[in-house]
Amino acid sequence: MAKENTAEWTQDAILGELRRHLQEQRPITLFNTYKGIPITYEAEIAMVHPSYVGVIVHPYQAVCIKYEQRTYLQCKEVTGLIRANPVSVDFTNRVVLLRHLKIPHSISVDLYNSWVKPENPVRVELDSDLGNRQDGELLSLAVLPGNNVRVAVAVPEDFPYTRQDAVELSFKLPERTSLIQVGGVVHSLTEMRNRPEKRLEVAGNAIMQDEVALLAYIAQREDELMKDLDKTYRNLRHSNKWK
Repeated sequence: MAKENTAEWTQDAILGELRRHLQEQRPITLFNTYKGIPITYEAEIAMVHPSYVGVIVHPYQAVCIKYEQRTYLQCKEVTGLIRANPVSVDFTNRVVLLRHLKIPHSISVDLYNSWVKPENPVRVELDSDLGNRQDGELLSLAVLPGNNVRVAVAVPEDFPYTRQDAVELSFKLPERTSLIQVGGVVHSLTEMRNRPEKRLEVAGNAIMQDEVALLAYIAQREDELMKDLDKTYRNLRHSNKWK
């Protein structure tokens, strides 16, 4: 029976549940991202040690675990996702050893929706009801459930908008001649690491024609990134690299 209080899930308790998965030959599910797109596959538990767990993973998951230096595990009995860090990654046998298993207080990355980035810089024009017109650079975009369009833009440090300010974005997607327009509000405005700019995220919506264009672009970038992920795995396997 699952415990309701996540604070009760110590590493020993988590390993105990994973040991049951091993005994009953039940898979777990792993969650990662690759350049903004979710990578989620089932994994087989191969061994459970008092300090770590060994899992047989999908090739693409192995690549993500190497580069992100973490993964999130889901098993039926444990309340919430379990974060773990790799000890080693064997690309030939697809075996990953994981340690430091714990349920995090929060997860900063979106494990369920694709946030795609353009290959080349895309200029974004921002306009507000206050008459302040600014330029920014498109960082990533997503279309969440409920037709919720999200656009992240790099803006100057002295950007004049604040949370919940109304804003309209205009930009051209690669290989398109018409403008995409997204109207919404400032969802967040945060400092960017190692860049003299801020990350502005707008939550809004677009007319059907523009939303269809956004979805098509996201699908195109997903295909490109999955091909890139496959190529990365083959290179790592060929070099027989261990983490």
